[in-house]
Amino acid sequence: MTNPTNTFLNTLSKIAQHNDHRYGVVFDGDFDWQNSAVIKFLQDADSQTVFQIGGTPFEGAIHASVKKGQQLLGRECQVLVCDFREQFDANGFSAALGSLVGGGLLLVLPPKIDDSEDSECFGQSWLKRHFDKLFSVSQSDEQTGVIEAVNLLPQKLDQDNSTDRFEQQKDAIELVKKVVTGHRKRPLILTADRGRGKSSTLGIAAAQLLAERQGLNIIVTAPSVKAIEPVFTHALQRLDACEAINATHIGYQGGSLRFVAPDELLKSKPDCDLLLVDEAAAIPIPMLKSMVGSYHRMVFSTTVHGYEGSGRGFGIKFEAWLSEHRPGWKGYKLEQPIRWNNNDPLERWLFDCFLLGEDACPSESAVDESEDFSGDVLNQLSLVELSKADCLVNPQKLQQCFSLLVDAHYQTSPNDLMQFLDNPAIHLFAAWQQDECLGCMLVTEEGGLDKELIAQVQVGKRRPQGHLAPVLLANQLGFVEAATSSCLRVMRIAVSTRHQGLGIGRWMLEQLSEQAVQTGQVDYFATSFGATSDLISFWRDSEFVPVHIGHQRDQASGCHSVLMVKSLNPDSQIWMSQLQSHFERSFCFVVSGSLASLEVDMIRALLPYQAESMAESEIQLIKNYVDGGNSYDSIGFSVLNLILQSNGRQAHIAESDSITDTGFAVSDLLIAKVVQQKEWGTCVEQFNLVGRKQAEIQFRQDVDFLLSNLHCK
Repeated sequence: MTNPTNTFLNTLSKIAQHNDHRYGVVFDGDFDWQNSAVIKFLQDADSQTVFQIGGTPFEGAIHASVKKGQQLLGRECQVLVCDFREQFDANGFSAALGSLVGGGLLLVLPPKIDDSEDSECFGQSWLKRHFDKLFSVSQSDEQTGVIEAVNLLPQKLDQDNSTDRFEQQKDAIELVKKVVTGHRKRPLILTADRGRGKSSTLGIAAAQLLAERQGLNIIVTAPSVKAIEPVFTHALQRLDACEAINATHIGYQGGSLRFVAPDELLKSKPDCDLLLVDEAAAIPIPMLKSMVGSYHRMVFSTTVHGYEGSGRGFGIKFEAWLSEHRPGWKGYKLEQPIRWNNNDPLERWLFDCFLLGEDACPSESAVDESEDFSGDVLNQLSLVELSKADCLVNPQKLQQCFSLLVDAHYQTSPNDLMQFLDNPAIHLFAAWQQDECLGCMLVTEEGGLDKELIAQVQVGKRRPQGHLAPVLLANQLGFVEAATSSCLRVMRIAVSTRHQGLGIGRWMLEQLSEQAVQTGQVDYFATSFGATSDLISFWRDSEFVPVHIGHQRDQASGCHSVLMVKSLNPDSQIWMSQLQSHFERSFCFVVSGSLASLEVDMIRALLPYQAESMAESEIQLIKNYVDGGNSYDSIGFSVLNLILQSNGRQAHIAESDSITDTGFAVSDLLIAKVVQQKEWGTCVEQFNLVGRKQAEIQFRQDVDFLLSNLHCK
């Protein structure tokens, strides 16, 4: 007897192969029937490569756990089985989908849905709604002998065999090579959705350059070694008799292709003829700017949509800076898929399911140049919480919000969407101007822990999930009050690119503060992020104060994480003042030790404010040094006091005058020598000075400048 399920799957598979498209099929039935149906199809497809995530591996399938779909990247399969009956992970799923090539089928064993009346499983409902958009085979259909989905089979396409699928990639390879042979200081930016051959482009171009030019040295950097494995794989495939020194270092004809981590690259600045920066959007923009300053032949590449996040914010922010400092830069977007045909239905489905599309986010080119945002936009806004139920009813509103988050935060990923829908402690607030979302925030409830649990947290025996700020403050700094109090942590905040600079972000935080104070249910706000000086200034402007800085750089962002807090009532203000004082007293100690590599602008942004006046004798001692008397060692600590007092006075004037640049900021040299306590030789090298004598002359001038601006002379 003919099996209708198998007949349908085989028919769909043949259409997929003809169209070079990918299609998804959901298996609806009990556990044993699902397993049996998949096994029968896999037996018919025994010549095809089968990958699987989740569940118990089917025979012949290359398996990875639900959360480790990334392990399948860089490899290809014709059938992908996703067993979500026990667990679902959006990042692992979307990563695994990248390994499924055109002509392949996705077989989904879906999560069980709690459809009871009192259920609030919004994430499950969201998934079911989107899985319902795929093809479906069910146990009940098979029993009747009719698969209704047969009527919905896709049409066979008329194929245009004259199209060269690799045409865009060939063009991109030539553009990469031209960076080496053309004018200096003209970087190339390659952008692409997944499946467009971006990493293979870098690997092929590197191999061709090494083969054509003896002694050429190419460095590739990326946020992680794993990200650039395909680059080396494709280069090795095209270089005969090359020397594979290790997995990330190839030698050929006296030249080399090697990986150097971003922080090590900026620290040691190794020479190279070409610098390739892969997944550039995951590297902090200040680090990218430093690379541009040090290297004159560069290629940046980044994924526009991916399981780990999106690179759209990179395009908006970094390209604008590059236009100012490297006006000859060139951009190229790989739009032509290599691993599947154009208009792949599964790719469109993925973007729709995890809100990776750009439809709700107007592009810069679409903006009416006559549009005037100089009016009081804030008076036209309303801050509204979008409930999870509302998001299911009005998914276009959720799409608008997540478009902003994807633009603003590289690490906004599919898991963020599912976490919001599944976790009742996470809330989404949006600033609306009529029907347009101009800004949004993801916030989460934390704190309110009992003292027995806190005691275990403080000695490192427990680390409750979902309480980042309270646990860190209790464990690292010993503040029990931070964990017993209720906290609202801002996880993400984003403002429409067209409306940035109008104070919308600060306005949203003010509105949230007012709402929290009115309810009296929140004691303090917190936020933790990979810090840059601009971000710290933004949060300081909203009355948040820094209380902790991580001693290790975040692997994804390359930045040190900073925790900042804001009190919402007198009780929290008491312990928060102690917390702030502890941070300020310890800051100058750690930046001359464990945080010695911290960037100067970060130190300036976090530098404590000291309002106490200095003794006249101390000022006179500094004056003597400025005039050529005594030594640096005799006045170093006094200059530190002068720096802190200057910083405090500058902050006071900036606050009272509503300005940020008062004209007497502490110089980079003063911060490096006095605050970070670097050797004179290190300062000479860092600031390109001729020698110690010139360094001390400049140092005395900078100290004199602070004295004069503080009216201390």
